[in-house]
Amino acid sequence: MTRQLRLLILLMVAQAAGLAFSLWVQDQFLLANARWNSSQQSAAGGKTLRLNDAAQSEADPLTVEALLSSLTTSRLLGFVWACVLQSIVAALVFSRISTEHQQRELQSHEENLLQSKELLRTRDAVIFGLAKLAESRDPDTGHHLERIALYATRLAAALRRDPRYREVVTPSFVRTIGISSALHDIGKVGVEDAVLLKPGRLSDEERFRMQIHPVLGGECISQIEQQLGNSNFLEMAREIAYCHHERWDGAGYPVGLMEEEIPLSARIVAIADVYDALASRRIYKEAYPHDRCVDIIRAESGKQFDPQLVEVFLSIHEQFRDVGTRLSECSAMHAALAESVTDPVPAGVSDKLTPEQEQCLTDVLTKTSRIPAGRASLETLQAIRNALTTVAGGTIE
Repeated sequence: MTRQLRLLILLMVAQAAGLAFSLWVQDQFLLANARWNSSQQSAAGGKTLRLNDAAQSEADPLTVEALLSSLTTSRLLGFVWACVLQSIVAALVFSRISTEHQQRELQSHEENLLQSKELLRTRDAVIFGLAKLAESRDPDTGHHLERIALYATRLAAALRRDPRYREVVTPSFVRTIGISSALHDIGKVGVEDAVLLKPGRLSDEERFRMQIHPVLGGECISQIEQQLGNSNFLEMAREIAYCHHERWDGAGYPVGLMEEEIPLSARIVAIADVYDALASRRIYKEAYPHDRCVDIIRAESGKQFDPQLVEVFLSIHEQFRDVGTRLSECSAMHAALAESVTDPVPAGVSDKLTPEQEQCLTDVLTKTSRIPAGRASLETLQAIRNALTTVAGGTIE
């Protein structure tokens, strides 16, 4: 017997019991009222009832007139009593059904939240790992992706406190820009090592090859969108990949967008990316002090960067320095641990990725390692696109 059928039978039995009790009460009232009317008529006819004659009066036969005179009042009382009982029964049964339904909904909602949270954590971890492939070709970037994600999140959170952006920069926007920004340079896997790792000044042709990477990254993410459909995460990642090298004055690349034609997410990541490039050691330069980085960004307000975003950046620039310092210390600590640890994977410790996701990452890493140095890594870009599509599945939001 199903649970719904049991509840239906319970409701029917409760209603029948309530109705039977109401009819019994109605009959009892009818008889009592008829006796009362009969006794009143007898008293009016000259008979006197004494208290010790009550039992005898109850045994007197009831007349039809007495019953009929009590019928209307009895029906009214029975109707009211039945309505009250039926309402109470219905309320109790409905309350029980509603409580159980709410408990099931709450439990189902909690399970869905846990499942969604786990899917999002897995998605973010896998996508961040794939984005690391592009970064791994440059030995000087360190925790570049982590810093960009934190810089962009801090700047977006500060922007949300500004009344001019409160309706645009929602809590979801702040959360999404952190992981979306990790894919901003994914197109660099299509740039040759000879150009990407060149220590000196780039020639015009080499500069053109380098400036192709926003198009490669944006197209890669755009193809994923075509397979998976609309997604806030993918849409923002595509905007950032395409436009994070555009300039406020229109002199950027690859399209030459200007001012608010550039998506807000890309304008935010542009500041984060340039700050990190200035504050970090690169193959062609040493790291600049924090104050010099801030002065350069201030000087580019209204030229390379959105002046309103620069204003917000200047109000929180100390947070950028703290993030950079903390992650630099982490990098040094990790390097020291890597040199001292002889068994980096203790027995019994396993990652949390599913076998399919682990195999997906392994395939990408293997394919990347087989590409000869100096060749354009378009194969790697295709592998990463396929891997992103596989691990995202359709759960990316």
